[in-house]
Amino acid sequence: MKTRLPLLIAPAVLAMLLVLAPANTAPSHAQMGDMMGQPLDQLTGDDFDKAFLSQMTMHHGMAVMMARPTVANASHQEVKDLAQSIINDQTKEISQMRGRAKDWYGLDIPDPVAMMDQMMGSGTGTGQQGMPGMNMPGMNMPGMATPGSGGMPMNPSSMSQMNDMSMMGSLAQLPPGRLDVVFLSMMIPYHQGAITMAKLVPDRASHQELKDLATGIISSQSAEIDKMNGWLQSWYSL
Repeated sequence: MKTRLPLLIAPAVLAMLLVLAPANTAPSHAQMGDMMGQPLDQLTGDDFDKAFLSQMTMHHGMAVMMARPTVANASHQEVKDLAQSIINDQTKEISQMRGRAKDWYGLDIPDPVAMMDQMMGSGTGTGQQGMPGMNMPGMNMPGMATPGSGGMPMNPSSMSQMNDMSMMGSLAQLPPGRLDVVFLSMMIPYHQGAITMAKLVPDRASHQELKDLATGIISSQSAEIDKMNGWLQSWYSL
């Protein structure tokens, strides 16, 4: 029996992005909303490509938002450098995926980072420094606390601490020492979620460009997971 791949962003975030999107692109944004709800493991060809572009763009956008306060406030330079690399790489890939969605399908995917900046600037979400829509009860990160998911194993104590943070609370408000461990503990399963999506691409996508992108995501984010697991072990015995 097939397992549905979970939607990788909070529904409230997607809803606000679509509300804030320019009115003259409403039909394309409505189409994007449909693509966000599609289970990738049940799609092939162009339908898969459109859904993958929409969902991975949003997934990347959330990673960029998580990495921003880490660049500014992490206590380890290695973590700051990794966060900056995530911002650089995934911002570039967001631009590529949005361009391909437009060129291939006439699909206008909103820039998720710009939209979330607008949401926070207008007071929407959890606050000026918060992660909009991500402290909703029941909102789970892909792979978080799922045995065998490839993410960092979570014991009850660490999961309790993450719940106290409302999973993706305001990283910017954490003291540097705690910011590092929380960021790493969240980003490992978040990367694993992207890898899970990317592994569907070779057998389902219709465009070679997406297959090449997926190969890069699997390679780069797997290497970053290894680094982050190593840091958690050496610095925090986790």
